[in-house]
Amino acid sequence: MPATRLREQEWSRERELLPYLLGSQKKIKKQESGKVDLFEAGLRGEIKQTDTVEAAITKIVRMALASEFGPTLVKAKGAEHMVQTIVTGITSDAELRKQALIIIDQFAK
Repeated sequence: MPATRLREQEWSRERELLPYLLGSQKKIKKQESGKVDLFEAGLRGEIKQTDTVEAAITKIVRMALASEFGPTLVKAKGAEHMVQTIVTGITSDAELRKQALIIIDQFAK
């Protein structure tokens, strides 16, 4: 297996957040836990049941970027294009879209 593929798999396993968000797994690094808590708090206030799926996924992407890299990244010039590229990637991949819908269902009010 190529080294790049191996690193990608290790990163995925280490940072798999969906079980954590759903409460079925509580193993996550303390530093990551703070970011996830910030992510969850932001989503609780942002995602509405009346949002379209694309609008809700856009909010998820923005909140994830803000939680991981700080809110200034999301507000930076050119960030909207990056956000839309990520949203398009999520909506066009069945597994990612499924995970996004689970998150939307969990946090939509």
